Amino acid sequence: MTEQEIFEHLFTIANQSDDTGGVVSSCLVRQGNIVAEGISCNDGKHAEYALLRQLELFAIPVLPDDIIYTTVEPCGKRTPGGAGEHMGDCTTNLIQADARHVVYAAPDPDASAQTRYKFEQAGCLLRQVNDPHMIHRATALFNSTVTSTSDALP
Repeated sequence: MTEQEIFEHLFTIANQSDDTGGVVSSCLVRQGNIVAEGISCNDGKHAEYALLRQLELFAIPVLPDDIIYTTVEPCGKRTPGGAGEHMGDCTTNLIQADARHVVYAAPDPDASAQTRYKFEQAGCLLRQVNDPHMIHRATALFNSTVTSTSDALP
């Protein structure tokens, strides 16, 4: 699958989400094939967390050449006392799962600094797609469900 095909798939599965805090979808790609996927949920589960739980459920390890794709840059922190605090931040969860390559579309200005720092310290490659149309679609998808404009991506 091409990177564009992978993101098209992520945009399609995002329709299954009930997340009112901004829809995100993610997947693990191995040798050009989607192995598992996750979508954010209204219960505080972020897409990367849901993806990692799927991998855990089916005993699928993250291999060194695998790539995690996500529509929005992984979070580098969770809101203290928030619904998802006990799940941990997506960046730390991905690093602990041995993810070495992460590709995202829309940037998250609230998370970027911590996310980039954590991935860099762990020796992981974090890369934003180069396609402005894909970035715009991922941003629009996320913003289509946020209930508070302060939570919207720029």
